[in-house]
Amino acid sequence: MNVIDRYKFKETGNEISLMPNYSFIRTLVWWLVFGVLAFAGICYYYAGQWSGDYFKIALVVWGVYMVYFLYDLFFKIPVTYIFNRSEKCIYRKLFFSKKIMNFDEMEYFIMNESGSCYYVIGKKRNQFVKNYKISNYFSGSKASQRREDEYIEKILHPVLKAVGIPVDQPEQ
Repeated sequence: MNVIDRYKFKETGNEISLMPNYSFIRTLVWWLVFGVLAFAGICYYYAGQWSGDYFKIALVVWGVYMVYFLYDLFFKIPVTYIFNRSEKCIYRKLFFSKKIMNFDEMEYFIMNESGSCYYVIGKKRNQFVKNYKISNYFSGSKASQRREDEYIEKILHPVLKAVGIPVDQPEQ
């Protein structure tokens, strides 16, 4: 899967949109299928053998597992950021579009957490208080470095150009 498909990146004349968590959908669906199969296995093999308390504990653990993945599937994966050139605004769309900032307020930076980094955007005055993740995590491996370079070239640079932030491109 290339970087354009991984982020569901679309660039039209008026706007740019991207979904930072879209690449996780395939993995998440497989984990959901695994969760449903685990439920069937728990019910089929152990419902009659365990006492009622053990069965209830297993179902509660399974329920927490499923709620976590359903939350990710419905509330994290479909988040879309829209950079509207005509209005010079950035929108965050889940079920409804919400204006999060103007182009002149936007600041981008790299957040580092536990050996991984990712790109975020935020308002200039409070970017560390409220920010929005616009990339996946990148580690220090060679494959991750290639993915990051591809992300910078094909996703981040067009976004920065649309917003009006100067982009330093290496000479070739």
